[in-house]
Parts: sequence; C-alpha cells; structure tokens
Amino acid sequence: MSETERIKRQILRALKLRPQTFWELINHQDGHLAVFFEVLKGLLSEGRILYRNHRFELAEDPGLRPLAETLCRTCGLGVELYGFWEEIYRRFLEATRGRPLPTSDYDQGFVRPVDTVRRVAYIYQRGDLEETEIFILGDDDLLSVAMGLTRMPRRVVVVEIDERINRFIKDFAKQEGLSFIEVYDYNVIEALPENLRRAFDVFVTDPVETKKGLKLFVGRCLEALRGPGAVGYMGFTHREASLRKWFEFEKFILSAGLVITDILRDFAIYPEAENRWEHFYETYEIMKKLDLPLPEVDWYKSSFVRFEVVEGPTVPPFDPPKDLRELYFDEESWATPLPSYLKDA
Repeated sequence: MSETERIKRQILRALKLRPQTFWELINHQDGHLAVFFEVLKGLLSEGRILYRNHRFELAEDPGLRPLAETLCRTCGLGVELYGFWEEIYRRFLEATRGRPLPTSDYDQGFVRPVDTVRRVAYIYQRGDLEETEIFILGDDDLLSVAMGLTRMPRRVVVVEIDERINRFIKDFAKQEGLSFIEVYDYNVIEALPENLRRAFDVFVTDPVETKKGLKLFVGRCLEALRGPGAVGYMGFTHREASLRKWFEFEKFILSAGLVITDILRDFAIYPEAENRWEHFYETYEIMKKLDLPLPEVDWYKSSFVRFEVVEGPTVPPFDPPKDLRELYFDEESWATPLPSYLKDA
C-alpha cells in the first residue's frame, strides 16, 4: 500500500465520524503538509469528499469502518483500549484460553494479552491494518488471532516453526470462519518461499536479538514486503540488545531503504506468571553470574518499532548464523534459555 493510499484511508475513515476542518483532519493521518494537501485535492476532484463551510465531509460512503479511537484519553499519545478495542480484548482473552505455553527450544515467550491487542490497535491507528496484507514471522503472541477478531485485514499470513502454535491458529481461524488467515510451518534458517516474496503491505516480527539472528529475521520480512509505502513492525528490547546493537541494526534498516518512524519504549511486557517459564532460568547466563532468586516482578519488556519503506527494499549483505547456537546466542544473550537439543551439543 502506497503512502498516498494509506493517507486516503485515514482521511476517509476519520470523516465517517463527522465533518472536520483541515486542522482537525491533519491529526488523523501521517503525511506532511504538502502530501496531505495533494491527497485532499485528489479526493475532492474524484468527488469522494466535499468542502463546505470550511469543513471536509464525505460525498459517499467509502466502505470503510468509522475511526475507532485508540489514543489514550489522559495523555493523548499512548494507546488505550476502549469501545471497539475493549471488546476485541475481551474476545481475545476468551479465544486464547488454552494457548500453547512457551518452549525453550525456540526462545519463546509471549507478551501480556493486553499488549498484543494494544499492538494491533497501534497498527490500526497508523493505517496499517484495515484492508492490508500482513506477514507475521513467528506468532507466539497470537497477534494473528487478535487481528482476525477485528476482521479488518485483507490477508494475514503466519510463518512459524512451532507446530503447536500453528495448529492453535488454524483451529481458531476455522472456528471463526476467517479464511483470510493462512498459516505455514517455517524455519527462518530456510529461504522464504517464492510465493511469499514481495507480496505484503506490512510485516510484524519479534526477532531473535543476536546480531546475526536479528538481521536474518528482519531480512526475511524485508523480502516479503512489496515496495515503497510498505511498513514493518518489530519488538526490540533493551534487555539483551545494547545501544551498539541498536546502532548496527538501525544502519542495516536504513541501508535496506527503510526509515524508522516510531519507537514506543517498553510498550509490551512479558508476564512471568502466564508464561510459566521458571525452568528457563536454569540456563540463563545472568543466573550463572549472580546468586539470584526467581523474579517477583515482570521485568522483561520490549519496545515496539515501526519502519516504512522509502525505496526498495533490498536486504543488505550480512553473515547469516552458521548454526542454531549462533542464531540464539551472542555475548548479550543473558536471558535466553538453552534449547534442549543444544544442551549436549
């Protein structure tokens, strides 16, 4: 989806609420003034909107849902779940009862259910959910389930190595009649299937955060994007990623033809109780360094980062992990569990 098309949709869904002035409407879209003006002019010339008494209004029903607010009513900046999104959250809690628990074999852990829905709400807020085709690499957070409940995307494709998660998502999609959700067994070490290359408007991933694993995960996602105007979202921590790692990764993203548009610090929290991963701590590097009890607080948090394609994208050259140990571990992996298949390796 191009930048212009995204802005059009943002404008039209905002106008479904009520007529708005130029200065009100500009807050509902992401374009700079010049492109915003050109999009408005285009919508006027197409007869899709009207300008009366210094207000823009719809000339016809655009076939989009009215804007469902997500902005925090206290600060006006964060994401708050109310109205439509509060109902999605309630249904998400019901739909994910009995979800697969994390396994150390794939460095898994899911964020709080409320944070999964907040991520989807933020993707919606930025105009990247409704009528888009979305690629998800790894889905232990069950983001596809939350997206499915909104019934807004045109297509959601999940590629995931864990067959338990894949079965769970497939069963959910079948039960809800969501034919736009597709799920494939996939190991990121393998090449991305040709039919998934340059086919999507949006990607979402929570990558392995080793230097090489990070670029491998996001590189696969870049291969899935169509071109300029496409966007990506990823979780990225400050727990196992130094500023040097952030620096090197940001250079990687910029050289791929993308710009970072948003960083929401510590946007998602990994709940200790729900993940039930106490046994993971047995092999954590940090536990070898210091005599520590198991945590009594939810301490592992992830920022949510958004990118947008300006040109390309092209995947910059990098050294891929030579094996699974190099995929999951580097000198900063102090809270990554050792997979069972590597314990005797």
